[in-house]
Amino acid sequence: MSRATGPLWMPFTSAGGGKPAAVVAADGNYVETEDDARLLDATAGGVACVILGHGRTEIADAVADQLRTLEYHCLFGYSHPRAQELAEAVSARTPGDLNHVFFTNSGSEAVETALKMARGYWRRVGQASKTGFVSLHRGYHGMNIGGISVGGLTENRSGFGPLLEGCTQVPAHDIDALEQELVYRDPSTVAAVIMEPVQAAGGVYPPPEDYLSQVREVCNRFDVLLVLDEVVCGFGRLGHWFGGHRYGVVPDIMTVAKGLTSAYVPMGAAIAGSHIHEAFVDPEGAIELMHGYTYSGHPAACVAGLKVIEILEREGLVDHSCQTGKYLQRRVATLGALPAVAEARGEGMLAAVELSGDSPEPLVAEAQRRIQSAGVLVRAQADHLGIYPPFTFTAAEVDRVVETIGTVLEEMS
Repeated sequence: MSRATGPLWMPFTSAGGGKPAAVVAADGNYVETEDDARLLDATAGGVACVILGHGRTEIADAVADQLRTLEYHCLFGYSHPRAQELAEAVSARTPGDLNHVFFTNSGSEAVETALKMARGYWRRVGQASKTGFVSLHRGYHGMNIGGISVGGLTENRSGFGPLLEGCTQVPAHDIDALEQELVYRDPSTVAAVIMEPVQAAGGVYPPPEDYLSQVREVCNRFDVLLVLDEVVCGFGRLGHWFGGHRYGVVPDIMTVAKGLTSAYVPMGAAIAGSHIHEAFVDPEGAIELMHGYTYSGHPAACVAGLKVIEILEREGLVDHSCQTGKYLQRRVATLGALPAVAEARGEGMLAAVELSGDSPEPLVAEAQRRIQSAGVLVRAQADHLGIYPPFTFTAAEVDRVVETIGTVLEEMS
């Protein structure tokens, strides 16, 4: 056992490194560490999850009430009211006919579910050869085997041996490259194209304005499904309920997590269009989709999701995200003039400040450390600093984040 880290084996962290600082409490848009630092959280819990901010006691109270009433029952042959209610609430807010909600426990599981739905759909309609997937360079689709197989971040795939067959990636936001890949692959072997509306973990890269509509047209023309991975973008991150709304596109399947419960309880979902679901319906009552998770539709998670939707609408936070996101983009753009910055970019409440240099990783890590010492929490990731605040951020808090980043980067120049 490593004396440096003890028994806890943390994700995405060097197992031989020192003990990381611990976050011990949080409220509103701030977190507190074990050394009594109070940090403005411009990461929404670290990875764009806590869209409503920290310490929402009404969510905790609703979850506690549910646990006292019914702590658990699986959805294998039974249901419970909260799962039905949340499925209805989610489907009422999705684009187009995305009306069938399959609950999971995470975004990675939601992607795995979507991949199986896509393959299963084509088998159900008599085209079992359509098993492959096309995705984008820099895309992130979770850390399950299916997710890293379709993901476009090579560092996530290395070290795990053979992956899912039939998965290829093309340059991001290049519609000609996508079309050429489908021709080369033969669309009779491709189940779906999967992508994020805005690439998040891969560097916060928004697409050209008409790109997603072009992808939808190409998928229609080649008879290939479109899966939009909205684990980050969904539930208001782009100033709209979903990225499909932002870019005017209805996918065949959509994945969500993070904002679904504002991370108060783990939960995700794969949401299928009516035409996908209908292909699985068996009037004889046979199991159409042999897939599920022990905690799919957990009552506590469903109650958290219902309360999140209630708060989003009651407080107008999707619209607030839209307005604050526009301000965030204007302010972040000013950092692009700094010598240390290669590019400042983003969309909605997602932004990245990419640093200059052939190997910027040490600079990014040092910048993040100094920014945190100044009382602001941003995410250090590869070549950029990530900014994805809770939707409850104010313009003054945006100013503080941008000004702190600017001051640190000027000092480091």
